[in-house]
Amino acid sequence: MRRWTRSTFHAVLATAAALLLPVAPAAIAAAAPDLAGVWQGKLPVDAKTSLTVQFTFTKGSNGAYTAVLNSPDNPALKDTVVNGVSWDGTNLKLQVPSLSGAFAGALKAGSIGGQWTQPGSTLPLSLAPYQKPVLTAAAAKSIAGSWNGVLEVGPVKQNLMFQFKQGTDGALTGTFSLPDQGVNDIAASSVAFEVGELSLKVQVGPQLLDYKGKLAGDVISGTLKAAGLPADGVAVNLKRGEYKVVAPPLKLSTESFAALKGKWQGAMEVPMPPQTQNPAAPKSVMVTVTARFETNAKGEYIGYLAVTDPPPAKAPDTPGFVIAEAQMVDGKLALKVPTAANIEFSGVVSGKTITGTWTQAVLGRNIPLVLTRQ
Repeated sequence: MRRWTRSTFHAVLATAAALLLPVAPAAIAAAAPDLAGVWQGKLPVDAKTSLTVQFTFTKGSNGAYTAVLNSPDNPALKDTVVNGVSWDGTNLKLQVPSLSGAFAGALKAGSIGGQWTQPGSTLPLSLAPYQKPVLTAAAAKSIAGSWNGVLEVGPVKQNLMFQFKQGTDGALTGTFSLPDQGVNDIAASSVAFEVGELSLKVQVGPQLLDYKGKLAGDVISGTLKAAGLPADGVAVNLKRGEYKVVAPPLKLSTESFAALKGKWQGAMEVPMPPQTQNPAAPKSVMVTVTARFETNAKGEYIGYLAVTDPPPAKAPDTPGFVIAEAQMVDGKLALKVPTAANIEFSGVVSGKTITGTWTQAVLGRNIPLVLTRQ
């Protein structure tokens, strides 16, 4: 066995120092991983819910990093500014002023484990380089196309439609439509299809819809979650195929239809639900209601109701709600739209004016509405 003397030990140290000193800066630089790119993690909001967050880091010519924050789960978090990015190859610190939040973590085994802090809360967050899921041609073919289903909440039934296709970059994209309401082709976010399971989110105005389902043949069995629905969501099964709005023939006499034929429009003040978090929010909003009475290819009488932007507003490009029932006796008109939102309208037709009342259970009151022939 070789005996190590003190002089031998110092000689080894001196040799090691001589070898390391010239290469140490380069070795350290090579060991420090580049932060540039997208790093993703799951932020646990509560026991059942997590929020996907993505930090996109960009390295400047001076070596400093800038970043933005996005969330596929929450489209409202888009390109949110990140400040104070500090990265030494192991430790990461940053702040997100608009969220009063900050992250601090350390690199270990390829991921940056740390904590996200906001006033009143500290949550674990681990970030790893994001790898975009690869959608095979077979998987894309099995999900591509149109899918339709019905959302049932109590007496209300709403037809839904999704359309999926594979983009030129190989990623799956999707759109969402409410055909009965004339709301079409809203882009879905965070669309994923892996091992036969579909997940996506859609921002419809202030409402965020979250759908997850499993494909089996020509059916996707899933659950839709959104504010106002039960916490566990509502079962919505999708079947392959496009849903087309078909207006049923209305039982109107020739004389009654002649009095209604064409387009009618008016303004309506709709009450807003109580805003407990923002007392300054408006108590009501003005919308435009457009009614159309026309004939289909068979010469049958059909009708539509559309609710669109505040007045003055042009006639919508799409028909809107299908009028399922219409009666007119002695100039008194009664309309029903039960499928989408249980709407009823009754009024008196007098020349170019229909003076009446809009009734909808969800609003909790009757609303006066005057329609004028356009």
